[in-house]
Amino acid sequence: MVDIPDEKITGMYLPHEKAGVADLSAEVMRALSSPIESPRLAQLASGRKSAVIVADDITRAVPTRDILPLILGELETGGIGAKDVVVIIATGLHRPLTKLELDAIRGDLPVQVVNHNARDQDQLVSIGRTSLGQEILVNRRFMEADLKLLTGDVEYHQFCGYGGGAKSIYPGLADAASICHNHSMMEIEGTGPGRIEGNPVRGEIEEVGRMAGIDFILNVVMNSRKEVVRAFAGHPFGTFREGAHLVDQMYRVKADRAAELVIASAGGFPKDVDLYQAQKAVSAARRLVVEGGDIVVLAECRDGHGSDLFDRWMTEAEDLEEIFRRIRTKFVMGGHKAYQFAREIRWARIHLLSSLPEQKVRSYFIQPLKSVEDIQTLVRAASSIAVMPQASLTLAEMTEESNT
Repeated sequence: MVDIPDEKITGMYLPHEKAGVADLSAEVMRALSSPIESPRLAQLASGRKSAVIVADDITRAVPTRDILPLILGELETGGIGAKDVVVIIATGLHRPLTKLELDAIRGDLPVQVVNHNARDQDQLVSIGRTSLGQEILVNRRFMEADLKLLTGDVEYHQFCGYGGGAKSIYPGLADAASICHNHSMMEIEGTGPGRIEGNPVRGEIEEVGRMAGIDFILNVVMNSRKEVVRAFAGHPFGTFREGAHLVDQMYRVKADRAAELVIASAGGFPKDVDLYQAQKAVSAARRLVVEGGDIVVLAECRDGHGSDLFDRWMTEAEDLEEIFRRIRTKFVMGGHKAYQFAREIRWARIHLLSSLPEQKVRSYFIQPLKSVEDIQTLVRAASSIAVMPQASLTLAEMTEESNT
């Protein structure tokens, strides 16, 4: 427990929390029964022979296992049995799910649940080039299915605007080169959390979604306790925007001024499964800290650093400028995460309380914290402190008055 004097606190930036639904199955069926800008799923399934359902990987807390039976019921009503359905995990370039994790999603359902592999050319097929000139390869089994469905959650994303919607396809089911291209645009004008219209990355994601022929989505918005607040089903783009609107209501907060010290929790598993994922909390806190200030990040990182290439870029660099030079020379996935850390470390000192070895943390230009007492020392030294208990979920924006 960290003791922070009231007079030092500039803001406690909590989500505008909404309660989770009492009956998840009833909420999902409500959404499926009254789809947004779309016929009902059972109607879409009529006359088709096969379906594919895309699901999030381990880095998202979506209750896929509880949602799948309800989707399968709709498909069966429309004439597609479970033996003609495959569930594909949208791993992008994240690690594949283990057999145990795949089995946990499938349970006793008579369906295949498989990982996408962005580097296996046999799994991929070209769907053409986007208006930006990028050739896109997408999971072959997805493209060969008669009916294409996406599931997942809607939440803020650092440069795509929001997760959810067509992002499950691109980058979720795309090839490695396309994923690299997608991430290489992360600092183009118009990108950023909470931005859809005019965001070139989100625009290309939705262009790929149209090229791939998404038929239907079921997205959920969750609270910080990992409970589903509301489900949204229907048209892949209109439905996603309804979910994004609810995310804004819950997680967009205003700040009057920046603080010398920001204490930010990544929000627990899976937000802090590894340092790669916990970086999102660092960037969220960066929006609230003064230049040259301090950021404390609380993240267990039980799976370690999360990317060998990220680890190499951080540990091989003699200084932050070397990381900037490398990313300018050639954009590489994993290296981009090193760049994001370096960008924030150049602005403020980063301190991490985690399960990672202290020497490993130091090799990332981050100061390891051993205990809560180390945080207390930073608290005593700071004159202004902001707290973000759910930093990975929260989008803090300075008020117009604070920017003038």
